[in-house]
Amino acid sequence: MIREILLASACLAALNAEPAVAQEGRARETADAIPEPSQGEAATDSNVIVVTGSRAIRDGSQAPTPVTVVAAEALTKAQPGLMGEALNQLPAFRGSTRPSGGFTGATGPGTGSYLNLRNLGPQRTLVLVDGRRAAPSARDGSSDINLLPQDLIKRVDVVTGGASAAYGSDAVAGVVNFVLDTRFTGLKATVQSGISDQGDVPTYKASLTAGHSFADGRGRIVASASYLDVGGLQSVADRSWGARGTGFLSNPAVPGQLIFRDNLRASTASPGGLILSGPLAMRQFAPDGTLVPFSRGSLQSGLIQVGGDGAQVFSNLSAAIRTQSYFGHAEFDVTPSLTLFAQGNLALARNHYTQVQQFNLGGFNGFTIYSGNAFLNPAVQQTLTATNTPAFAMGRMNFDFGDPANATTNARTTDLKAGFRFSGPKDLVVEGYYGHSKNRTKIRTDNNVVLERLYAAADAVRDPGSGNIVCRVTLTHPGLYPGCVPINLFGSGAPSQAAIDYVEGTSAYRTDIRQDVADLSLRAQPFSTWAGPVSLAAGGQYRRIELDQASDDIGPSINDATGIRGFPAAYQNQPGGYLLTNVFPISGGYHLWEIFGEVAVPLARDMPFLHSLDLNAAVRYTNYSTSGGVTTWKAGLVWEPVGGVRLRGTASRDIRAPNVPELFAGTVQNTGSVIENGTTIPIIQVTRGNTALKPERAKTYTAGVILTPAFLPGLTLSADYYSIDLSGVISSLTPQITLDQCLAGATNLCANITRNSAGQITRIESPTLNLNRLKSTGIDFELGYRPSGELLGGAMQLRLIASYLQKQRQDISNGTSTDRAGEVGLTANPRWTATANITWSRGPFELFVQERFISAGKYDVTRQEPQRIEDNSVKSVFYTDATASYRVDKRFRLFFTVNNLFDRNPPLAPNGTLVTFVPTNSQLYDVIGRQFTAGVNLSF
Repeated sequence: MIREILLASACLAALNAEPAVAQEGRARETADAIPEPSQGEAATDSNVIVVTGSRAIRDGSQAPTPVTVVAAEALTKAQPGLMGEALNQLPAFRGSTRPSGGFTGATGPGTGSYLNLRNLGPQRTLVLVDGRRAAPSARDGSSDINLLPQDLIKRVDVVTGGASAAYGSDAVAGVVNFVLDTRFTGLKATVQSGISDQGDVPTYKASLTAGHSFADGRGRIVASASYLDVGGLQSVADRSWGARGTGFLSNPAVPGQLIFRDNLRASTASPGGLILSGPLAMRQFAPDGTLVPFSRGSLQSGLIQVGGDGAQVFSNLSAAIRTQSYFGHAEFDVTPSLTLFAQGNLALARNHYTQVQQFNLGGFNGFTIYSGNAFLNPAVQQTLTATNTPAFAMGRMNFDFGDPANATTNARTTDLKAGFRFSGPKDLVVEGYYGHSKNRTKIRTDNNVVLERLYAAADAVRDPGSGNIVCRVTLTHPGLYPGCVPINLFGSGAPSQAAIDYVEGTSAYRTDIRQDVADLSLRAQPFSTWAGPVSLAAGGQYRRIELDQASDDIGPSINDATGIRGFPAAYQNQPGGYLLTNVFPISGGYHLWEIFGEVAVPLARDMPFLHSLDLNAAVRYTNYSTSGGVTTWKAGLVWEPVGGVRLRGTASRDIRAPNVPELFAGTVQNTGSVIENGTTIPIIQVTRGNTALKPERAKTYTAGVILTPAFLPGLTLSADYYSIDLSGVISSLTPQITLDQCLAGATNLCANITRNSAGQITRIESPTLNLNRLKSTGIDFELGYRPSGELLGGAMQLRLIASYLQKQRQDISNGTSTDRAGEVGLTANPRWTATANITWSRGPFELFVQERFISAGKYDVTRQEPQRIEDNSVKSVFYTDATASYRVDKRFRLFFTVNNLFDRNPPLAPNGTLVTFVPTNSQLYDVIGRQFTAGVNLSF
């Protein structure tokens, strides 16, 4: 019944906040001003900052750039855990980094919440806190919003158009501004706990905030502390839909066709060791070291088979996250015109997840077992001797090495700011601040395999002198591999703990990111025309970003493998001493200075078909130490022909300069796979920086209409078209795209592909490049309704936010053009997304019900049925969330939330590499299932 009610009212539903355009209409603060005092101010109060994409416009209703405004209270009702998970339910955010879709790997932690507007990349979404740049917490300069003081957030303003001229670099896709309640007085606290209906993923959250004024109200101080602990799902098999082992493989019966099947397993590895060549091929070692037949299942393709005896591997489904945030803000009115402030934020984060079981796959990094190996069963050795077989290839999934490789990230971020605000005549406001932030992130991968040690230990022989089993290299190259312990690989459970301890290690690296910002701006209304006051804004900024990355000695080392027989060719003489997470040192930085000017001019008032007409224009010049100067600009109009109908449009030129890793990163490599000629091929995938990069340049256009009909007070409707055309895109192609584009004619990319003497791909490099073009177009819709009277005996609010993606096209230099709009398998680009909710309250009771929709789409837009894919469709999905609360008294409120009320499983859309799969697109869909959260809010 709830589903039917929500769908029937979808055109009138909303997140629990006033419609953004309605709030814009009453906003009287500028984009990045400090809010005026407001005792007991609510999150949706009108006297607060609204980032309008402009520094000159004081009245948000006259801003030509679309803005979505959401109260923090609404976000916590929709998702009471991570703020990032709640924001990612808004349609404008697609492809954001999430605990369920992230990772901790060679390029940094990806298990936090890094917002991604339009799926153009987190590095193209500028995050502000009270209009000031947030502290970076990732190598690319993006900010993990889980580290913000969430209990002090009043509202989030989302500018969904280019805003580089107003706010600077990185605002290509838009701006997300977190407005803090820095003038809160009193004491408030929240305690809550949650769990899934499977009894896992426990969540604990506690926060405490206190504020006080002094010196007759001239001084104000506020402090807030919060703690959040979210349990993870360390195995896909922890969910019934995941335990089916669904993945993809090439159909051996139809060359080139991709198929999805359950019960996928490794076809070249078994838990005890699978022989792949010679007279004993396709037999596996039993726990006692003898040989038994190996079942190949019903289908085999490359590394994968369906059913049979192959090893089945399950990896992480959602990372475990623990955050702590400590924030303090103090300000003092030195005079009625001058206010000084200082604030500091300390945030700690720990993310943990399971990577993958240690593996040695035949055809990639499997073992070569030589005749005479001291651990071989005598019967096996007898066969090798009788057939004059010098060696055989063997694949093995090393479950008996103990726990899988697992990654842990510990991050510490400090952000200090101090500044002033001066008010003068003619609405003059001068603001300035200096900010210094530092993020230190330490990342380690435990139970990682050291490649040279493993293959040295695998070649075990008898010492002719002592008769003991030793590593062969200790006889042929004494002292080169000290402490080598021979390892028995024949049968599950055969390796000794001493041998496992020798071949495994912990890869580790550390990154330090520092940002210094000095900013000065002013705005004023120095004169008026007959149509109204003219607003001016101007200012400048200096910013410096530095990154220092250090790693252990093994990660960047070269695998010369001197004296080791059977060392895989894919690793030979290549950097990267571990099986996983090989990271190279980075040291670099850049600085910039910029100046900007902006004007807002009313052109007409109260004329026929010109109820109002306003012009907004801005220009900014930025000079980068790495790439020189660049100019950005914006021009926009707001035309209200008649009351209740407002038209708006903008044109802008936006930029994003390359960040430090894109410029200076050395070689970083991981394991991966590509499909060539219908066969999955394991590879080493490599990325590296490029100091010759130039800034990205975007042409951005928006056009929209806002309707506030007088015949239905409280109803607001807006529709805005957007087009973001980004050239010189800074990116690294995936190995598969590199291969596909090479084969399609992009011969410049073929040089990045390395093949062995047999012609098989072993390595694909993906340097950071200024790729040709990325274009995103679509339409955003927002509708809100707040009836003036009661409905069903109580007050009701309704809101709908929806987005239609028309185009998400990527053009590769000298290659093909691919429009990924509607692709929900390989990427997160659904055609339609929508979030709708109803809030109904009566007395102390309130009920909030939300419906989320993700439209059906294609798994891979580049594949056509049935030749290249058996079934290219991915089903649509609805999710229902509900929160009920009861206010016992003005100080005490109880709440209970159910997310994914009907426990909807995610649609089938497998992603993975080698033999490890997640059966769905975890960037888009809920992988946890139904979750319960109960808590209490206290205020004094």
